[in-house]
Amino acid sequence: MKTFITLLLTLWFCTHAAYAQERPKIGLVLGGGGAAGVAHVGVLKVLEENHIPIDVIAGNSMGAIVGSLYASGMSANELEKVVNGLDWPTLFRDDPAHQIKSFQQKQQSADFFSAFNVGVAREGVKLPTGLIDGQRLMFELRRLLAPVSQINDFDHLPIPFRAVATDIRTGETVVLKKGNLATAVRASMSIPGLFAPVTIDNRLLVDGLVSNNLPVDIARQMGADIVIVSSIPPETNRKLDSALDITLQTMDLLMRKSSQAQLDSLTSQDILILPPVGEIGSLHFEKVTETIPLGEQGARAQLPALRQLLANLGGETATRQVTTVPAAGEQPIRVAQVQIDNGSSLSDKLVQQKLGIQPGEVLDTQRLQAGLDRVYSLGYFSLVDYNLAQRPDGRYDLKVIAHKAAEGEQRLSGGFALGDDFNGDTRYQAGVKYVRQGLTGKGTELRLQGVIGERILAKAESHHPLRDDKSTFVAPKVWYQERDASILSDSQQVAELRAREAGAQVDVGRELGTSGEVRAGVFYHRIKPEVKTGTLALTDDAITEAGVKLQYQADTLDSVNFPSKGGRVTAAYTHGIKGMGSDTGFSRIELEGERVWSKDKHRLIASGRLEANANNEDGLQYTSGNALKTGRMAFADNDQLIGNYSVDGSLTYMRQLAEVPQIAKLHVGASLGAKQAWQERDAVALDDLRSTGSVFVGAETPVGPAFVGLRKTEGFDQEAYFNFGRDF
Repeated sequence: MKTFITLLLTLWFCTHAAYAQERPKIGLVLGGGGAAGVAHVGVLKVLEENHIPIDVIAGNSMGAIVGSLYASGMSANELEKVVNGLDWPTLFRDDPAHQIKSFQQKQQSADFFSAFNVGVAREGVKLPTGLIDGQRLMFELRRLLAPVSQINDFDHLPIPFRAVATDIRTGETVVLKKGNLATAVRASMSIPGLFAPVTIDNRLLVDGLVSNNLPVDIARQMGADIVIVSSIPPETNRKLDSALDITLQTMDLLMRKSSQAQLDSLTSQDILILPPVGEIGSLHFEKVTETIPLGEQGARAQLPALRQLLANLGGETATRQVTTVPAAGEQPIRVAQVQIDNGSSLSDKLVQQKLGIQPGEVLDTQRLQAGLDRVYSLGYFSLVDYNLAQRPDGRYDLKVIAHKAAEGEQRLSGGFALGDDFNGDTRYQAGVKYVRQGLTGKGTELRLQGVIGERILAKAESHHPLRDDKSTFVAPKVWYQERDASILSDSQQVAELRAREAGAQVDVGRELGTSGEVRAGVFYHRIKPEVKTGTLALTDDAITEAGVKLQYQADTLDSVNFPSKGGRVTAAYTHGIKGMGSDTGFSRIELEGERVWSKDKHRLIASGRLEANANNEDGLQYTSGNALKTGRMAFADNDQLIGNYSVDGSLTYMRQLAEVPQIAKLHVGASLGAKQAWQERDAVALDDLRSTGSVFVGAETPVGPAFVGLRKTEGFDQEAYFNFGRDF
C-alpha cells in the first residue's frame, strides 16, 4: 500500500511539473511615464489579487524602477508602501542638506554668486550633462535593491528581468540583462537633458523612451508566450507655453512613436492595460500616491481578459513566493574594507575622511547617505555611488565610486541683485566668480570675484587646507572695493560717503565639524572716503587700518534663503596696531546672529547685529565685516549706517502659502525692527533707536529670493519696495 501511494504521488508531481513546463509563459511589460508610471504598482496589485503568474518582466524608465523592485522579490503591497514612503521631490534634488555641508561649502552656497554655474576650460564652456546628476536617486535605488545586489545576471532574480536604455551616440536600443541592477535601472530612466547619462560598458546610455519605450519584443525574446502590457497614456492637454513643456511634449512624441510598433505587435492573447492617469504628468511627483488607484482602475477594466487568461492556465496558480526586503537592522552589514574609486584631483585619503565610514563598522544606511552627500558637496563630482560585495566570511567590501563632474575643476558662476523703491531709486549689482579647484590633493582652491553696481568689488583669495581632512587651513586674500555709507550725528544723517578701499589679509583657521570655524589673521587696508552729499569735513585724505583679527562663526541653518530651523552666529574681535601701520590703536567687537523657529508652515526669525569701537581717534570707522544678508530678508531699508557704536535687530514672522515644485515657494510675512549708529559712546541711547517695519510677499526661486512689500522706517516716508537676488 505504501508503495502504491508513493507511486501515485510521484505520478502527480510529474504531471504537475509537466503542466508547469507546458503552460504558456507570461511576460509583464511596463512602459515609461515618469511620475504617472507609478500607476504600474496598482496594476501589479490587481494581478496579484487575481493570482496571475508573472514569469518575466521587461521595463523602461519608471517601468524599470517598478519592474526591478517587483522582480527583486517585493510584493505589490510592499512596493506600494515603499512608493508612498519616498520623498519624491527630494530624490530629484542633488544638493545635499545644508546642515551636512562643510562650513566652507555653506559659505560658498550662501554667497552672492548663485544665479548660474558652469565649467570652463581652454576649449570653452563645459555644461553639465543633465540638470540632475541623480545623486539621491541612485542611493535610494541601491538601498531598495540591496537584497539582490550580489546578483549580476538578471535571469537569476526571483523573476527574470530586463531594463531598456538607448545608446545616445547611435540611437540603438540597449537591453540591460547583466551587471549592477541599480545602475541598469538608473540608466533606463536617464531622461535626456534632465538626468545625466550613465556609462555602462563604454556606452553612454539614456532613457529607453527614445528607442523602445514599451519593450514588448524584449519580453518575447525572454520567452514570453503571452504579454501583459501596462502602458501610460501620454498627457493630452499639456500647455505648450514654456521651454519645459515643449521638451516634455517632444519626449511624449518620441515615446508614442517608439511605442506604436510594439502595440501593433500585440495578439489576441495579449492584454493591454491603460491606467487612466488623466492630467498627471511625467513630472508631477507630488501626485504619485494618486496614480496607484488609477493603475488598479485600469487593470480592473481588463478583469474579464485576466480571468479568461487564468482559466486558460488551468484556473488556479500557486501564490507567488516573495522575498521580503529586510528591515533596517535585521541583517547587519559589517564593512571589511573601504575602497575609493576617485576620478578627481582630490586625494583618496580626503574622500575617505569625508565619507566617515571605517572598516569594521556595521554599515548604517543613513550614515552612508550622509557620507556620500559630504563627498558630493565638495563640488568635484557629478555622482558619488557605491557598491557592496559580500565576502565568504559574511562581511562586505564597500566600494565608493566618485565620478568626476563633467564641468571639470574650473568653474564660473554669476550673481545679481535688483532693488527698486518705485520712487526713482533703483539699485543693481551683478558679478562673476571664477573658482579653480584641485590645485593640490588636499583641495586647495583659488577664487576670483568681480562685482559692479551699487558696490564695486575686485577680490582674489585662496583656501589652502593644511591637512588631508581639510579641517585646518590658511586663507590669504586681497581686495579693492567701493561702497556707500551714511554718517549720523545726533541720530540724524549728516552726510553720505563713498569709500574706496584696498586691502590684504591672511588668516589661519580650523573648521569645527560641519557647523563652524575659528580663524585668526593679520590685515592691512587703506580707505579713502569722499563726501557725496552733506557738509561733513574729513580730517585726512585716507585712513589706514592694520592689525590682527580673531573670528568665530557657526551655521546650523537648514537652508540658505528661507531657513526653517537652526541659527547662525559671528563673533569677531579686531585690534589695530600702530606698529603695523595702523593710524590708530583701536579695538573693535562685532557680534551678529540669527535664530529660526518653525512649526508646520509658520516661521519666526530673530536677527541682530552689534558693533562697538574703542580708542578710534579718527571718530569714523569703515568695516568690511559680514553684515547680515538683507538680500535674503529684505525687511528693512538697505542703508548702511556707519558709526563707532551701532545696533541693528529685527523679529520676523513668515508663513508659507504655496509651492510650485522645483520652481518656487511663496511666503507672506511681516517684520519689526530697530537700528541706530552713534559716533561717541556717551551718545549711545536706546531712545535714539530708529524703528522700522514691513509687510511683504517673498518667493524662493532657483536663482535667488524675491520680495515685494511695503516698508516704513521712522523718520522716512512709507515706501514700496522690490528686491530680487541676494545683496552682496
